[in-house]
Amino acid sequence: MIYGFWKVEHFFYKIKLVPLAIIVRVLMRLIFSCDIPYQVEIGEKTTFPHMALGVTIHNYCKIGKNCKILQNVTLGGRSGHKEVPMIGNNVLIGANACVLGPIKIGNNAQIGAGSVVIHDVKENEVVAGVPAKHIKFLEE
Repeated sequence: MIYGFWKVEHFFYKIKLVPLAIIVRVLMRLIFSCDIPYQVEIGEKTTFPHMALGVTIHNYCKIGKNCKILQNVTLGGRSGHKEVPMIGNNVLIGANACVLGPIKIGNNAQIGAGSVVIHDVKENEVVAGVPAKHIKFLEE
């Protein structure tokens, strides 16, 4: 459902009807308590379980295909850095996780609930903790 709302606001943005995109963004904020800007690039089949409750994403983030982003996740900048996270394909980001700064999250990575990620995460890597640390690599 959230992905559908985002597609509508992103469509309005692409055809230069920004006021309509802003209206959809405000509706998402009021109805679902999330902030998913129309400038964000989100890949197909990405899901936001729990109606994206509390999810906050920076305008310039890029999210790959088939990702799963749970509630209260923040994808954003970090003081002193202009760049923001780039999320690969098939990534799982657990509840209350923060992914901050100019980092890349590799394909098939998993980020544990409540983690604060401030460094790159390799493909097939599982990280957790504050700050997030390597836990293991997933078997291919």
